[in-house]
Amino acid sequence: MAGTNSDYLRRLKNDGRQDLIDKIKRGEITVYAAAVLMGYRKKRSAASRSDQISYHYLRADKDEKLRFVLENINSLGPIVLGLIKRQRAIDEAKKPSE
Repeated sequence: MAGTNSDYLRRLKNDGRQDLIDKIKRGEITVYAAAVLMGYRKKRSAASRSDQISYHYLRADKDEKLRFVLENINSLGPIVLGLIKRQRAIDEAKKPSE
């Protein structure tokens, strides 16, 4: 289970790794990189584009999500309509025949 940046910083401090904490403060490495280096967590594998979009979208605030949808409405519209049609077909197939 992955920890938070606060968890990793606390572990670095407890393990006496002030050198890594200093590098983080100077922007030379990230907390994530230090956690990987210390073996607190494994290095992430490359995420798919879909995973990357989902990751960032879920963490975006309401205004960022709105801006994303507005900027991508031309490509999102047909996808959403296709999903609605597919769901309607599934719902129709589940209805008992008369």
